[in-house]
Amino acid sequence: MSRETEGQQAGRPAEYELYIMRHGLAVTHGPSTMMDDAKRPLTPEGKEKMREIAAGLVRVGMAVDWIVSSPLVRAVETAEIVADAVSPKPAFDFCDALRPGGAPEALIAFLAKRPNHRRVLVVGHEPDLGELSARLIGAGRAANMPFKKGGCCQITFSVFPPKAPGRLIWWLTPRVMRKLA
Repeated sequence: MSRETEGQQAGRPAEYELYIMRHGLAVTHGPSTMMDDAKRPLTPEGKEKMREIAAGLVRVGMAVDWIVSSPLVRAVETAEIVADAVSPKPAFDFCDALRPGGAPEALIAFLAKRPNHRRVLVVGHEPDLGELSARLIGAGRAANMPFKKGGCCQITFSVFPPKAPGRLIWWLTPRVMRKLA
């Protein structure tokens, strides 16, 4: 029996499923707000749109057993909204590598420490997530897949940490996910 078949029979996905999501619409950062960037929350509109996006993700079949978020408030709130929408409730952690400017290698190393989780959502910031996604599918360091606020993609791997480029399954805009809800 193949490892893929064994995994499917044990109720685990045969592949590693990585969902990458940018945080939702947050309070504007600038001199007029005088707010620490790390503490900027989602706006009321941002929270409502994220609930719709989360419902759309569930509708397309997203199921996660682990959510890993940037520790910045807007990302945490986004991750919590998605966590509330999926069932069963996934494990939840924070990773400093998802902060703006974080190293992709550090994120991969963090995720690899929990091999029992095979369906993982990471929530972070641009332009880092777009660059990470492009690199994970083999597009190279110079490529970028920009995410709108609340945008999400799914990349699968036969093994994790990846030894070869992953396969982009879908890359959806927030508008499409809200319409799917």
